[in-house]
Amino acid sequence: MNSYQRICFNILGERLKAKRDDFLFLRNDMMRARMTVPFEAYLASAYITSILVGLIFGVLTGFLTYVFRLPDLIVYYGHLPDIIVALNPFKALIGGIIVMIVCLIIFGGITYAIFLIYPGILAGERKRNIDATLPYAINYITAMSTAGITPAEVFRLLGQSKIYGESAVEARYIAREIDIFGKDLLDALRIAGQYTPSSRMREFFQGASASISAGSNLTEYFRAKSEQYTRPKQRRK
Repeated sequence: MNSYQRICFNILGERLKAKRDDFLFLRNDMMRARMTVPFEAYLASAYITSILVGLIFGVLTGFLTYVFRLPDLIVYYGHLPDIIVALNPFKALIGGIIVMIVCLIIFGGITYAIFLIYPGILAGERKRNIDATLPYAINYITAMSTAGITPAEVFRLLGQSKIYGESAVEARYIAREIDIFGKDLLDALRIAGQYTPSSRMREFFQGASASISAGSNLTEYFRAKSEQYTRPKQRRK
């Protein structure tokens, strides 16, 4: 959480805790994107940034509308109500105010919408990266497991690697659940699989969990998944 997000949280954060259930989709997208900023701080930043952007563009466009007297370009024909005739001398001012309000709503709304969809976009980018690096990550896991390294340590080592992209990030979260929150490997795999944006990674974690629950040989499961993901590449060659 950066300084700006901290300021926004201090202003609105406590009030937004009651809205957690209303923004379940946003919270899930943030988890899949592995965003570290707290939900309340992110939503508070969305609200305040939208207001600021709307005000800046609204005041600017309203001021330019008034200065250049753009409403004076509007020409009326026919009989007009007395109220419009009475307000005609203030046409530039009224037009500037209307433009300011409209721009505030439009630009503020666009900014707010961007904040809402950004975590989903980021999660989609992570999904593509995970799907691209998963076969190589599984090969690494298989090699480490075959060498006799424990499964928890295997995921810990994968998480420390810098060459497996977002697949390593997912493994890092498994290690975090074990090392920091005291979860066992089965629970860590379940939690990581729940929030990964990649269905292939989720299926891999679920299969590993099933193997552990059934008392099966996890190394054999890793080896089978490695062959499954490398076989299509060999056929294309």
